[in-house]
Amino acid sequence: MSAVSTPMTSASSKSSVRRFFGSTFFKRSDTSLLMLIVVITVVAGATLSDFRTFSNISNLLNTVSLIAIVALGEAVTIIARQIDLSVGAILGVCAYVVGEASGHVSGPLGPVFGVVFALVLGGVFGLGNALLIDALKMPAIIATLATLSIYTGIQIIVNNGSQLYLTQVPKWLAGLRGDTWFGLGTFIWIAAICLVIMSFILRRTRFGRDVYALGSNPEAAIYLGVKVRLRTYQLFALCGAMAGLGGLLYVSQYGNVDATAGSGMNLTVIAAAVVGGVSLFGGSGTALSAVLGALLLGEIQNILELTHISIFAEQTLQGVAIVVSVAVYAVVSRRLRRPVRREAMAGIGMLDVAVAGATRDHGVVGESRSHE
Repeated sequence: MSAVSTPMTSASSKSSVRRFFGSTFFKRSDTSLLMLIVVITVVAGATLSDFRTFSNISNLLNTVSLIAIVALGEAVTIIARQIDLSVGAILGVCAYVVGEASGHVSGPLGPVFGVVFALVLGGVFGLGNALLIDALKMPAIIATLATLSIYTGIQIIVNNGSQLYLTQVPKWLAGLRGDTWFGLGTFIWIAAICLVIMSFILRRTRFGRDVYALGSNPEAAIYLGVKVRLRTYQLFALCGAMAGLGGLLYVSQYGNVDATAGSGMNLTVIAAAVVGGVSLFGGSGTALSAVLGALLLGEIQNILELTHISIFAEQTLQGVAIVVSVAVYAVVSRRLRRPVRREAMAGIGMLDVAVAGATRDHGVVGESRSHE
């Protein structure tokens, strides 16, 4: 009796878990990535005492939030089978220009001006990328590689060898990193708001559907009536705007903006999106994927820094950690999707049998009619 009840109990518990989370919850790529992050967090918290400190966790979440905001714009671009290599330069230019301009606007309009100016300025640089792609028919990787050099030159000219410190920016921007709302840092709230908005755009708007259509099959998207030129400008303007917002937060996070600001951000946000599960071939990925990828990379970098190894070994190990994370994530995702593929193949096999039977019956009937 007990031998029979045990399998039934386990089966009922599994069914209840599936009903609570949904039948596809444990087959989603986001779930496997989240599980990997949880494992890394538990191991790091158990082995590194400095990892558990409030200051380290606060600094980690602020850094991850900054990367996640820029990665959200990059992820949407990659889903549409495009790429933007100039986000780091856009972030650097916006950090200096917006940070300096915000000091001339006081009162309650200061934060509004800073956010709007950062979004608009970043969007303008993004439109410059789209113009090269649309007017000159350049591949996105070539166009944004060129604008990376152009915007970096603009950043050097604007800085003119000077640096921007927290003492030169208004108090609301200088204290943005340390401010909290309901116990959570301002950076976290801003990243969460961006995540909600971007998820809504991708899932519930015509623009989002067109993004996935362009990434899945650009030629078919044209026949479906997708306005490719308009979407191209919107894509890169959105990516540039998110980089501009990241530049505003960069000032508060690091407190020192010079000509090298954002120089390493390009590959970091692309790696965050790809590690999160956004396909470089387009048509696959979510906004949450980019945020989880940024969290995973941020944790890996933080753990390596806490081990006090050299900067060269840190870069090497960080690259190895990215490769291992992507490999583990890919294996887990394939195994989780394997039962679905088997059922699909079984369904195709049954369909082939049915079609073959119908063809055979049709042939017999045709022969009998010809004899008649």
